[in-house]
Amino acid sequence: MGQGAAPARAGRALRHLAAYDLLVARGAVAELDEVDAAVLAIARGESVHLPEAPPPALGIPGGGYGWIVGQLAGLGRTHVVQALLDSGMPVDTRGWSNFTPLEQAAMNGRADTVRLLISRGADLNDCAFSDDGPTPLDCAIWKLQNNHADDGDYPGTVEALVAAGAPTRHDPPTGDSTVDALLTDKEPPTQRR
Repeated sequence: MGQGAAPARAGRALRHLAAYDLLVARGAVAELDEVDAAVLAIARGESVHLPEAPPPALGIPGGGYGWIVGQLAGLGRTHVVQALLDSGMPVDTRGWSNFTPLEQAAMNGRADTVRLLISRGADLNDCAFSDDGPTPLDCAIWKLQNNHADDGDYPGTVEALVAAGAPTRHDPPTGDSTVDALLTDKEPPTQRR
């Protein structure tokens, strides 16, 4: 395998820390800059500290590192998200496409992470993009129906959101009988903002 940061980029592109570790174990050499090394340490749960640096892409609000909470929430790295929140990162920080960590976790069916974020006061009524955008529960249902994460626990995610009182614009059928039952049995949503 080649030299340079290619293994790190490949691992990140695959959104899987194990891919990075496998490439390195097979002889790939990653020359990580300070930011990549810090992100890797956070992904491994070894640190919650990041150096000052601009966001990795345009359009990430806030200019800081809040985006990483959402990325790790979407990956289901619950213990790392918890450590970042414990270190002072805001629970509703915006990331790519203006999604909050709760919306990113819900989209990927990360039920344990969703429960953590709910317990930390994440906004169940938040609308990504605009006032007409999807709520966290909308995100989970849409993603269940469209390009869902194969390892996502969508019934558990929807159950946690419904139990917490999250609103949605979606009605059954969703294609998942367990999710349909959860949505059918839920109380009418409170008026959204």
